[in-house]
Parts: sequence; C-alpha cells; structure tokens
Amino acid sequence: MLLLSSLDAFSAEEARATADLREGNPFLRPDGLLDRAAYAELMAQCFAAGAGALARQTETPPAALGYLAALRDVVIHGDARLGDTLTVSVKLVTTLGPVSVLEGEVRSAADTLLATGQLKVFIPEQEQG
Repeated sequence: MLLLSSLDAFSAEEARATADLREGNPFLRPDGLLDRAAYAELMAQCFAAGAGALARQTETPPAALGYLAALRDVVIHGDARLGDTLTVSVKLVTTLGPVSVLEGEVRSAADTLLATGQLKVFIPEQEQG
C-alpha cells in the first residue's frame, strides 16, 4: 500500500514527502477522517522512500526490506480528512546496528501540526551470497 503522493526532498539524514488524501485510501474512515494510526505509517513510508531514493542517487544497492519495529512518544495533535494534503517529514536520530531511530511529524497544508513521534525501523543485514 502506497500512501505517499510524492517524495519532495531527501538526504542521508532527512526526508520530506506529500500525501494527498484521496478516495480509496485504506485508512479513511466512513466519516471522511483519516484513522490516526495512519500517521505512523506515513512517517515510515517517508523514511523508506527517502532511503530508496538516496540508494538510487548514490548507485548503492538498496537496503533489505525494513520493518516498523516500535513507536514511542507518538502524540496526535489533530485530524486529517478526505481532500487534505499532508506534509510528512522524518529525521534520522541515530542508528543502532540494524535499527534506525527516527523523529517524524505530519502537518496539514496550512502547516498545522497533526502528529509527532519516534519510530524505530529494523532493517536486517543483507545476506552475502
């Protein structure tokens, strides 16, 4: 499932993406609001998209598939709804072996803060063959 509409900026430390909330989004509730669990998924996808784009740009092999391993200090500040455009950003805080620790946030087009939190993404080492 791809929730992002575009990857707008990326580096080895940060990524920023846009998500347009359209019909068919699996996290949209019948009342048109985005389920709050989607914020963590948006942040995780932003990290993955940035990492993939960086690998392509530097012509390095992409990382193995990563897994969202943990969430911490996630705070929901507001709701998004069908038709909204969201800005998603993540920043790499540290890497502990195969675990990347990220700080992320989701904002509305009006720059209203909707969600913040820390994510831990587990990326297993690729097997040497």
